[in-house]
Amino acid sequence: MTNEDAKVIPVRVALRCRPLVPKEVNEGCQCCLTFVPGEPQVIVGTEKAFTYDYVFDPTAEQEEVFRTAVSPLLCGLFKGYNATVLAYGQTGSGKTFSMGGTYTSAQENDPAVGVIPRVVSRIFEEKETRTGCDFCLTVSYLEIYNEEILDLLCTSKDKPAISIREDPKEGIKIVGLTERQVFSANEMVGCLELGNSARTVGSTAMNAASSRSHAIFTITLEQRRGTDKVDSVVSKLHLVDLAGSERQKKTKAEGDRLKEGISINRGLLSLGNVISALGDESKKNTFVPYRDSKLTRLLQDSLGGNSHTLMIACVSPADSNMEETINTLRYADRARKIKNKPIVNVDPRAAEMSRLKQQVQKLHKTEQMNDKLQSKLEQLQHHAESPEAFTTHHALRQAQLSKELIELNKVLSLKEAYVKKMCQNDSQLEPMQSEHQKNVHTLQSAVDSLQKEKDELVLALQSAKKDSNQAKLSEQRRKRLQELEGQLVDMKKKLLEQSKLLKLKESSVQKVGKLMQEIQAMKTQRTQLMRQMREDSEKFRQWKSKKDREVLQLKEKDRKRQYELLKLERDFQKQANVLRRKTEEAAAANKRLKDALQKRSEVAEKRKDAQSRGMEGAAARVKTWLLNEVEVMVSTEEARRHLNDLLEDRKVLAQEINHLKQQLEAGERPAPKIRSHGALETPLTKQIENLETEMGLRNAQIADLQQKLLVADSEGRLKQRIDGITSIVDAKCAIKVLMSELVSAKTAGAKLESELKQEKGNAQDIRKLLAEERNVMSTMDMEHQQQLVDLEQRHQEKVVKHVSVNYMLIYNLFTPKARRFTTAKAPQNMTIKVEELMSPSEDENEEEEDEWRPEKPEKGRRISKKPKCACKGRCSNKQCRCRKGKMTCGENCQCDHDKCRNMETQVPAEVGRLDSVSLQDPTASSPDNTTFFKPPSCTPTKKVSWILLKTNLKLVRKPIFFLKKKKRILTSFQNSFFSGCTPIREES
Repeated sequence: MTNEDAKVIPVRVALRCRPLVPKEVNEGCQCCLTFVPGEPQVIVGTEKAFTYDYVFDPTAEQEEVFRTAVSPLLCGLFKGYNATVLAYGQTGSGKTFSMGGTYTSAQENDPAVGVIPRVVSRIFEEKETRTGCDFCLTVSYLEIYNEEILDLLCTSKDKPAISIREDPKEGIKIVGLTERQVFSANEMVGCLELGNSARTVGSTAMNAASSRSHAIFTITLEQRRGTDKVDSVVSKLHLVDLAGSERQKKTKAEGDRLKEGISINRGLLSLGNVISALGDESKKNTFVPYRDSKLTRLLQDSLGGNSHTLMIACVSPADSNMEETINTLRYADRARKIKNKPIVNVDPRAAEMSRLKQQVQKLHKTEQMNDKLQSKLEQLQHHAESPEAFTTHHALRQAQLSKELIELNKVLSLKEAYVKKMCQNDSQLEPMQSEHQKNVHTLQSAVDSLQKEKDELVLALQSAKKDSNQAKLSEQRRKRLQELEGQLVDMKKKLLEQSKLLKLKESSVQKVGKLMQEIQAMKTQRTQLMRQMREDSEKFRQWKSKKDREVLQLKEKDRKRQYELLKLERDFQKQANVLRRKTEEAAAANKRLKDALQKRSEVAEKRKDAQSRGMEGAAARVKTWLLNEVEVMVSTEEARRHLNDLLEDRKVLAQEINHLKQQLEAGERPAPKIRSHGALETPLTKQIENLETEMGLRNAQIADLQQKLLVADSEGRLKQRIDGITSIVDAKCAIKVLMSELVSAKTAGAKLESELKQEKGNAQDIRKLLAEERNVMSTMDMEHQQQLVDLEQRHQEKVVKHVSVNYMLIYNLFTPKARRFTTAKAPQNMTIKVEELMSPSEDENEEEEDEWRPEKPEKGRRISKKPKCACKGRCSNKQCRCRKGKMTCGENCQCDHDKCRNMETQVPAEVGRLDSVSLQDPTASSPDNTTFFKPPSCTPTKKVSWILLKTNLKLVRKPIFFLKKKKRILTSFQNSFFSGCTPIREES
């Protein structure tokens, strides 16, 4: 392991803040975070500041986040280091957006893609630039849903069980997880899309596409280096998209969503405990709860282990989420204190092979050394069996060495004598050798002369054969030739003998040289033997002296033990005497013991009294402190409750402002609800300004409360509460105070519950009486309504009769008399066409009709099983309960009937002709919107019939004032007899 491998590095933290979403803007939320320009620092509220490695404000782009914070991790990935990118934060803070958990191939050139797609592209770009290595890339994708690990890349229905195992060499391993080998960026993106499509996503009140599980996308990079591609390095990159922490009050989660939120918060709580344990210096050597959840188990190497880790803390700038933002900032600040020890990950198989080879070589050497040591050990054990055996062995060895030395000296003397004799022989042979050399030269010259003469004779003999006269001469020469050949043979024999003597001389010289070498070697051996004998003698002397010293030491120890034994005997004798003396004094000491026990009991009583007095003082002090702390906590909770109320008020104000702005843009009049508060004559702009001023006041109050809560909930304050109890006495007093306060609270709660039950019983009795009175009133209303209907019917009959008579009179008056009949036929199917029908009181009561609303039924009284809505809009979407139940709005609904688009349009019933009014159905309406309850009224500007258009006759009718009075009674909320029934709605 190199120095670089052994270094300790902290977890790096990048803070990213998203912009305000439209929902928060509509609710009037303000930004509670301030970013310091040029510094990685963020300020919460006005005073609380946090510093991190990287800080990105809402204007930061995805490319900046990747280039600044994530890109350095990829350089280490190719060096063989593990890396982890972790997105942490509350729900809806932008974690999935930052990580790119919803990426598809259609977003390839989109600048808003997250970290994972950019990492994939950068890995393959870096791979192309490194040509000296062979790369193997594999990916895996999993999610932790309700504390269960799910494989997102497994497409089969029968998915194998997945379990977590820990390997001492490779770290955390996931057994049964699918790992796919990829060769291009498109294949890796395809695996990412496949996993994203299988992820569990749900909708909550804070996020329409909320991740309901923790997802981990792992890229494994294997590199084979060297000429033979044997050295292998394996590194892993974990890209983690955590599910956000949730509050059920804000997310409005129910059913499965609530269970998912509980599971998510449990895993994040375990993660927070691990971060706290690793980041707190005082808990450095304490147990780290990695096994509390599967999330922390999988992130064990990333937090405090073998990895370069980057945490992206995602926060919301809205002041409505300030508490969750502060918690995220605190966890991120603790995570910066975690120390990791990343090392280069070598392929375990290649490392194991090299290790085994080295081990085999070491074993061979160890075996050889072991054999030598075993033999030497046997010798030493044999020598160490007894000093006599070692001495005998030494003596025998000395005798053997001496014998060898003597024999060597004998052989050496013999060889030296032999060499001396050989040298003497050589000295004697030297004159003979010179003489022989002279003879050799002489013989050699004679042989040469004879050979020459022989050649001459042979030539002469050959020439004589040709000449017959020289036969005798040739015969002589032949004889001379034979003689010369004989002499030549003799000379050669002598020459051969001389050469043999010379060779013998050379061999003797060589033998002498060899003997001299042997003599020299024997002298060296003799010297070694003598040295070995001296060394053995010295070793034997040292061993003997050592053994003598050991014997002396043992004798000394024996003398000391003898002395100690005598001393122990004397001590035992003394102790026996003391015991005897104590036994004799036991009777006398018994009385003294009783007296001492009596005195001790008295002292204990006095000490108990003093302690009780001290307990009283401590109890008063602890009670004061504890009640003060409880009061502070109660005030904090009250402030938090008021803060939530202010946030809700601001939300309502923002909605009203948006609604008024929409009306102002559309050019509409204010809503009746606003006009009813006396703001009819107030312009919309003035109302908007007033509401904005009120919302600004709410924002100031919210900021002030949040700052106070930030101070009250600080970590120092929490630690001070714990440090307030410094002893067991204080703890006991605190427990007593809390128990008394708890008993008092329980008693008061029980008393309030009994009073509440009594009041509920009284309310139930009142409801029953009210229901009976309403039934009586309903009966009376029905009777009164029937009487009104009868009166109106009789009145209408009279009106119709008078109108028909007037019509006949006018007709007879202006019709020319062409022919006179003795008998007249009564008119049949008399009809009245009403062009415009309006009561004299309608113009005067326009304001009252605008303020009219259907009467709300009382609680507890169930008029019908039909669902009733209370929409403030036009009932045009499924937020309307009636439309959601696939029904039309009725008279019992509390919505605005003028705007409602879900009302059933009533078609008037026609009796006879289209312009006739039936007297049999009082509620039937004519085509011109006239009913039985709205009789036609004639005014100086209104004409009764189409026939009157042709004349200048004006029919004046006196207004019916009692009808106006009746209508006012019918439309009143407080004095109407029809309060229990559906009121009659008048249309303008």
